[in-house]
Parts: sequence; structure tokens; C-alpha cells
Amino acid sequence: MCDDMLVLGVDGGATKTMCAVADEKFKVVGVGVAGPCNYNVVSVREARKNVKLAIKQACSNLNIRKERIKIGCFGIGGLTTDRDYEIISREIVPSNIAEKRIIVNDVIVAFYAATRGEPGIVVVAGTGSIAYGLNNKGESAISNGWGWLMGDEGSAFDIARRALIAAAKAYDGRGEETILVDMFKKEFEVDDFKDIVPKIYHEVTSTKIAALSKIVFTAAKNGDKVAIKILKKAGEELGKAAVAIAKKIFMREETIIVGVSGGVFKADKIVWSYFKKYVSNFLPGALFVPPVVYPVIGALIMGYKNMGITVNEVEKSVLLQTLRERI
Repeated sequence: MCDDMLVLGVDGGATKTMCAVADEKFKVVGVGVAGPCNYNVVSVREARKNVKLAIKQACSNLNIRKERIKIGCFGIGGLTTDRDYEIISREIVPSNIAEKRIIVNDVIVAFYAATRGEPGIVVVAGTGSIAYGLNNKGESAISNGWGWLMGDEGSAFDIARRALIAAAKAYDGRGEETILVDMFKKEFEVDDFKDIVPKIYHEVTSTKIAALSKIVFTAAKNGDKVAIKILKKAGEELGKAAVAIAKKIFMREETIIVGVSGGVFKADKIVWSYFKKYVSNFLPGALFVPPVVYPVIGALIMGYKNMGITVNEVEKSVLLQTLRERI
């Protein structure tokens, strides 16, 4: 890469959008953070505003000329169909930010953050959940990512929904006793558990439902058996997504890099533990790498690779270190 050239990366989903700009020495020189940009969660207008704001913040202290940014790589949640791509590329991602744009689902930038683009599998569990894999033949596969109504098992939304169901059953006497009942009452500031019903159905969005997963994590840490079961189930469901990909595009005997990303893995060790246990039972050669903390690094790596530049582990470490220094 020529001196004075920049790579821009964006990772955005249902919770937030992060932009990072890096130079020819693999140093992050600007970072910006804004709200969600998944247009299935917020409006197209709101998604566009948040992407632009994150980019503006990242570039605010830089002397940016358009020709300096050689490539912009955008990992955007909610990109599943050709129609999604058309809307996101035309109405959400700025067309004039770089000489070249790459626009993909955010799971792919998480994949690059975990594997540097080498063959492997990554599972993302945030507000929703999705898995992506790529083998050494260039064949790829996606599992889950169907949204809160049809799928997203193991996601923060799924964990919260299962907890609400368990609490309702406990309240009725149809299920096992759990401290989740009282914890949800406190969260919604009601005296009777049934009074959360109008708040859930009329006042709460899918993103806010997902945020309730923090209550489940806390209950599990306090030893609540119901909460622990929910988190074990989440780990297994996320493991199933990884195994489904392995069955499609890998040989069972292969050594496969397996990475994870997203708030669910960051927040709870039970999910990570049961995920690894499930995957290992099917893939004894699975090589687990530490959870991805900043998927936006994958967007930068993907950008470099598209320019014919391979990022090694040392250079990836430089990207991570300089990113942390600017957050």
C-alpha cells in the first residue's frame, strides 16, 4: 500500500455502529461510534444517520481527502437478500466515502476478525445470532440469522425470551421456581409479574427485549438453575449453527478454526463453555480462538486483503492495540 493511503472499516448491527480508519502501517488513526444501522431494527433514515455519524467521528481529526481512502469495507447487519444489498448500498452506506466500497453482512467482518480470512467458522451472538464459514476451496455457508421470529437461537433476544417464558411458567405454577420472576418485576417496576405484559407488548422493542438478557446472566451467576439451563441451551444452539456449517463445507477430520463474537459470548462464560463442548463433540479438531472483541478489525483486514495485502498476526495485533488506544 502506498504511503498516505487509508483503509476504512465499519461494523454495524442492531445495537451500535463502529467505524475505524487505519493507515499503511496498520495503525488505527480514527474511531467513531454511533447507534444501530440494521434497517430491520431502525428506519433506513436512522441507519444512514448512524453510519454517517460513525464515519464522521472516525475522520474528524484526520486531514481526509477522498483519494486517501482507497477502500471502505462495511459489515452491516440485516444484509441477507439482494434487496437488502440494494437498500443498504444505495441508501445507507455513503457512495462517495472511498474509491471502492465492499458491503457485506456483519458476520463476515467478524469472520475476518477471528480468522484473518483463513478457512474457518465464526458464530456471532448479539441481539441476533448467525454463523458463517469458509473452507480452503473458497466455498462458504451461512447458518441461522433468520431474525427473532424465525430463528436467532442463542442470541440475547432468544435468551431473554426464554427467560420471560420461564418466569411466566414459574408465576403460574407450570414451571420451576426461579428468581427471574422477581428480577423482571424489579426491572419493569411492577408489583405483580402479570403487569409486565402491557409493557412487553406495547412499549418494548426487540432490541430492548435483547437487553433483558443481562438479567439472565446475573441470575445464573447467583446460581439460579433455570437461568443456567437457559444459558446452557444458548451455547448448544450456537454450537449447532457452527456444526451445520462444518457439515456443509468441511470434512469432519479437518482442523478448523472456530471463532465467536458478540455480546452474549462477552457477557457469559457458560454460553462459551457449552458452545465449545457441543462443537468439540462433532469436531474434535476444532481450534478455538479467543472471542472477537472488536469485529471492526475484520472490516479493516478484509479491506487490506482486497487490495492484495495480507495481514499477519503481528499486524493484526498492531491494529487491535491502536484501536484500543483510541476508544
